[in-house]
Amino acid sequence: MLNQLEVVVPSDWSSWLEDGRSTVVLVDHDGEAIDLRRRIAEAQGRAWLESLRVLPKAQWWVELWDSSFPELQVLRPVQVLALAEACIDGSDYLAESVIGVQGIARQFVDAFELAERYGLSTAANAFATNEQQAFCDWRERLRLRLVEQGALTGGQLVAALGERIDELELPARLVLSHQLELTPTEQTLLNNLREAGVASYQLPPFAGSKETLSCHQASFAGLQEEVQAAAQWVASRPAEQAQPRLALVATDVSRYEAPLQRALERYVYPASLFPAGHDQALSEPWRVGTGRLSAYPIIASALDALQLAHGEVPLEQLSRLLRSPFVAKAAEQAGARAQLDWFWREYLVNRASLARALNLAAQRGFEAATEAFHGLQKMAKGHTGRAQPSVWVARFDAELLALGWPNREAGDPVVDQCRQGFSQVMDTLRALDRQLGAISRSDALRWLQHVLQGKRFELRRDEAPPLQLLSLEEASGQEFDAIWVLGLSDSALPQAVPPSPFLSREQLVAAGVPRADHSDALKRDIALLETVLGSAPEWVISYPRQSDDAVVQTPCTLLDWHYPVLPESDLGEAFTVAAELEWPAEECVRPVSARERTLLRGGTGLFKAYAISPFFAFLKYRLGLQAMPEPVEGLDPKTQGNWIHRALELFWRDIRNSSALQTLPDAEIEARLGDAIDRAMTEHSGHGDQLRRIEKRRLLSLLQEWLDFEQSRSEAFTVTHVEAAGQVDAFGLPLRMKIDRVDSIDGKTVVMDYKTGTLSANQLNADNLLEPQLPLYALLGEDIVGEKIEGVVLAQIHPSSGMAVHMRSSWSANLVPRNVQNPVDSPEKWQAECDAWRRVLSEYARGFLAGEAGHNALCKDSDFAYDPYVPVLARAGEVSDD
Repeated sequence: MLNQLEVVVPSDWSSWLEDGRSTVVLVDHDGEAIDLRRRIAEAQGRAWLESLRVLPKAQWWVELWDSSFPELQVLRPVQVLALAEACIDGSDYLAESVIGVQGIARQFVDAFELAERYGLSTAANAFATNEQQAFCDWRERLRLRLVEQGALTGGQLVAALGERIDELELPARLVLSHQLELTPTEQTLLNNLREAGVASYQLPPFAGSKETLSCHQASFAGLQEEVQAAAQWVASRPAEQAQPRLALVATDVSRYEAPLQRALERYVYPASLFPAGHDQALSEPWRVGTGRLSAYPIIASALDALQLAHGEVPLEQLSRLLRSPFVAKAAEQAGARAQLDWFWREYLVNRASLARALNLAAQRGFEAATEAFHGLQKMAKGHTGRAQPSVWVARFDAELLALGWPNREAGDPVVDQCRQGFSQVMDTLRALDRQLGAISRSDALRWLQHVLQGKRFELRRDEAPPLQLLSLEEASGQEFDAIWVLGLSDSALPQAVPPSPFLSREQLVAAGVPRADHSDALKRDIALLETVLGSAPEWVISYPRQSDDAVVQTPCTLLDWHYPVLPESDLGEAFTVAAELEWPAEECVRPVSARERTLLRGGTGLFKAYAISPFFAFLKYRLGLQAMPEPVEGLDPKTQGNWIHRALELFWRDIRNSSALQTLPDAEIEARLGDAIDRAMTEHSGHGDQLRRIEKRRLLSLLQEWLDFEQSRSEAFTVTHVEAAGQVDAFGLPLRMKIDRVDSIDGKTVVMDYKTGTLSANQLNADNLLEPQLPLYALLGEDIVGEKIEGVVLAQIHPSSGMAVHMRSSWSANLVPRNVQNPVDSPEKWQAECDAWRRVLSEYARGFLAGEAGHNALCKDSDFAYDPYVPVLARAGEVSDD
């Protein structure tokens, strides 16, 4: 039909804009509509086109129906999905192993709309698959439900419009984009519109740029290098060009959007990386064609809050909401909430409920910091049972208000627009009453999340930004001054054609469905690339030579890669900062005062921190800085280590010596170990029963292997102390020590330290003393156990590295017969070792007390759980000499 219509161009439309009659221009997508509207306005020299509308065809079908038959509803896609789930759930065609029908329902709705749009017959026959038989059954069920509700789907809409064409409110003129694709039903409707008196025209084929001035190709090691080069290319564009129209086009926007935005922030708009002033409004000079409302932090915080009120959430999600600026009193309680965040990370497992988190907060006096969260908890307690979606919308709104969300005054354009978008999402959820009926809170949250993820959203601006981030389809039909197409590897194009489980490929091809087979998809991909590259006089094509999974990639075979290689950018630094710095005449840390010395808290870790870097010891033990605990999936190494230490403590309190161990049968040892592990685990709550059972089996096997090693020791021993703790004076520093275990071997006292990680005996050497724990036990342990220490044992209990010990003493260098290099195994060697340790440790203590805080730049990040480049966020409190 399009070839039979008169061709019109925007410059010929002057009389149309003057006669007051309505004109509708139909295009394929929103991006094309925006660009065409701009071109028409420029051609006519007008800022406002009063009697002319440019919009996607699908949108016009819906508006045409709603304006003519408001009593009959065209369902939104989410409403159709809700009806489809009801038709499928409990169906005899579902396998018993199917847990949820959401994914199946989405595929069914896609096939249903396709079948309705193209008028496909899906009557089951003897050769139909189980999926095709299911589709026939579900299709009829869905049709009946639609009739019961007096509603239509988008796929049924065009046929319904054709049946009521005499009752439609029609425009005077209809103009079709040349690249607009029509289904047979749409073609019939447009023919009927012409017969009804609607003057029909078509736009000329998309010409794009009249000439190509510059084209380049490029390849990069990976995606990050590719997006960085693209951002530098944008930043290097000539500044004198007025209102340029640029586009970064990605074959896979979902992969490229986030890294592209980060690169653009650094090279194109670095102001976004710095705090904005009170009178400064930041507005990035780009727009994302596929923006989602759920990507905005204010909306993400609302969803976090509603999910937290429902039940357990990942600890990271709880932490994110606690730190959110969109919760009441965020600024006033920032310090307290930062401390509470650390406390929750330390004592909660990887998932937590609101009730448990608030109980822990109350134990540490954080009531003021959690006042808003108590309001959320109180409000949510009354929201139980099943209710219609509209009721859940009112409940969710009340819960967010109780939390103080969004904690912003009206007038902030970003907040106001996001709230308006969120209100539209809630309206969509409210509209599901007829389709869903009474549902549980978990189902209401699931549908809310589904609507949010599908909500396209873009902030309104006074002026269109010069740069757009688009997909190939979104860029098609638009005009630009320059474009860069990223991700053109062989894995991106040609696009794969996924089969439909419900409709046969032969049926789709016969009906003329686009991309029904590979040959049609190939032709369309070639045409799409030609259209996009023809949209600008200057373009660049590129691809990463390696995928995210380190798989080698080659360039897309649909293009001729014989263009000039893009020159490397010489942009230099993305930004520079000028500031006047005042350097103090002397930069030093004051010595530890007598009062501060009495307030020092810590164990042997103080000496270890100083050994790694005096700066770390200063941060942790004088400023009170602590590493932020990281939530982990499952059990964290600290908990596993604590259970091993506690289980061995309980076991040796019962067994006491090697003679008793040797006489016990293996079954008895296993039983006693199992009991000790159970008691150790009981003292540390917060993990599920299944996880505990799995970990118990692992610990039982590991500790049995360790006790086998203990049984092979060459000398008899008695365990005289376990977890012996006490306060000592460590070269002027008050220190609290806890010794894992003390053995008596032939009247000689040896201290033992368990390590559940891998050990490095060289770190006990005085010239590289990075593990000062055992040396401190050797020198100061007598003050705790009341006996002279004549040896130390470093015991490794590790599942993969095995069981191993390193011993230094006044008579032996091993617990089991083996050769040892450079052993410390005589009274003279032991005394020399202790003297060397005493010299080094006393120097550590002297330096710490004197205020030495230099940083050892050669130490590794793994040596200490603190990043020295972040601000000091927590202080123990100022200590004066008064």
